[in-house]
Amino acid sequence: MNHEGYVPIRTRLAIEDLEFLAEARTELLRFTELGLRLLDLHQPRDAGGITSDTAHPILRCRSCMWRWPCPTFRAMSESFGASRDLPESA
Repeated sequence: MNHEGYVPIRTRLAIEDLEFLAEARTELLRFTELGLRLLDLHQPRDAGGITSDTAHPILRCRSCMWRWPCPTFRAMSESFGASRDLPESA
């Protein structure tokens, strides 16, 4: 990797190859942005109910209102390789 953050390639590429790589990079950036936006939507919030454990209130997802961690967050967390044992305040 050079000082500008690029890996120099010494292979001659056809214009079609370069177009494919540029499009793949753009699609990967869009997909990453989508994942970040989904994670931003699915965050915990206090459910606001009466609880006997005031130190650890019941949390719900602020987007889908499922109990935290919600199925969307769990699925994304598992596919990104995070531990299956999520803490209640994650």
